[in-house]
Order: sequence, then C-alpha cells, then structure tokens
Amino acid sequence: MKLARNIIFLLLAVSFSQLSASELASLTRDLNGTNITYHYTSGRSYNVKFEEAGVSYRYLTGTKPEKWWGPFPYQAFEVEKNVYFTSWFEPGYGDYVTLLINFNNNLLYGSAILSGSTVHFHGARIAKVKRK
Repeated sequence: MKLARNIIFLLLAVSFSQLSASELASLTRDLNGTNITYHYTSGRSYNVKFEEAGVSYRYLTGTKPEKWWGPFPYQAFEVEKNVYFTSWFEPGYGDYVTLLINFNNNLLYGSAILSGSTVHFHGARIAKVKRK
C-alpha cells in the first residue's frame, strides 16, 4: 500500500513538472541580425547587435562611443511574440547583463552587475531597430 502510494505520488510529481516545463520558451537565435539603439532613463545610451558569434555593443554616452565591445556569447528566449529575454556574461570585465526587449512597444528593461559589484536596473526606450 505504501509503495503504491509512493509510486502514484512520483508519477503525479513527474506529470506536473513536465506540464510546467512545457510552458517554458525554448532558447532561440531569432535575434541574430538584430541591431537596436536605446536610451535608458538613467541617461545612458547603447547600440547593441546580435549575431551568431555573439552580442556586441557600443556605449554611446561613454568615453569611446565608436568602440564595439564583444562579441560575447548570449542566450535568448522569445517569451511572447516579439518579446525577448536575453543575457550574456563578459569574461575579463565581470559584467553580467540581462535585457527584456519588447519590440511590440519599443521598450527595453535592463539589469546588470557591472565589474562584479555595481548594480544597473533601468528601463529604456528603443529609438532604432533593424531586424533581419
């Protein structure tokens, strides 16, 4: 009796874990060929491009706005139609960046740990988009 109850519990647990896992988006490379420019509420502006080699960016309001940083390997999910959640790590700099990009309303939300210690958490308006 106890063994049967444990087997039923195990089967139910596996069923429910598969149901919730099936609702998750799969990793995508749909951002490859995308180039966006955006302006954070903090005053920072960036130009970011996604390619098969990785994500690269220019810090447009920084001291070297013409310099491209990257490419860094990235991961992305399309969490809704034209809404992407992406992240990358910059070895050597200690920066870990995540972006929630909404092409439906041209808004972007960014979160980052910079140099392993400074936290960035701001919203941005996407000013320019070029998609493949």
